[in-house]
Amino acid sequence: MNKKTFKMTKNLLTAIAVSFFMFLAISSSEDKTDAKDGGTENVAENAKKENWKYSEEENKMEGTKEFYATNTSTNKIEFEFPYDGGSTFDLLVRNLGKENEVVLTVSKGQFMTSIGGSENLKVKFDDEKPMNFSYNSADDASMDVVFLNNSAKFLKKLKTAKKVMIECTFFNAGSKVIEFDVEGLKWTK
Repeated sequence: MNKKTFKMTKNLLTAIAVSFFMFLAISSSEDKTDAKDGGTENVAENAKKENWKYSEEENKMEGTKEFYATNTSTNKIEFEFPYDGGSTFDLLVRNLGKENEVVLTVSKGQFMTSIGGSENLKVKFDDEKPMNFSYNSADDASMDVVFLNNSAKFLKKLKTAKKVMIECTFFNAGSKVIEFDVEGLKWTK
């Protein structure tokens, strides 16, 4: 190897080494910047859970919009066969174009309903005293859904509450308490 080739090889290796160390230095400073700038903030933002899911649909027959806000229970309730395996609940606020309605559904199980009449359940908003609300079953006699009466009163309390507990009676299972994190409801319908 002549002197010129040796010098070129040495310069090339030096350039590669310098480039490598510069790459490491830049990568290291970007990691520190990410951790300093957004590390804890991004974790906090990502950890903040959205309690409500919103949707809207078009009623093609009526030519109107239907609006929905859904909140899933924070607890599961274990029922006996054939509903075993943990049941969850959805608290649904909806407006089908006329008025607001509050609906409670169970993923597996049956609410205690009566034909032609209404039943009662207890609702506790945050640390307030429990209130009674009556409810009716669905028109099609489905036992996994109930419609709360006096939806306007319920919705008014719901908009300012952080937590809601609902105690209701289930077929062959007695009374159970369902818990919801309801903070942040945005409902202007």
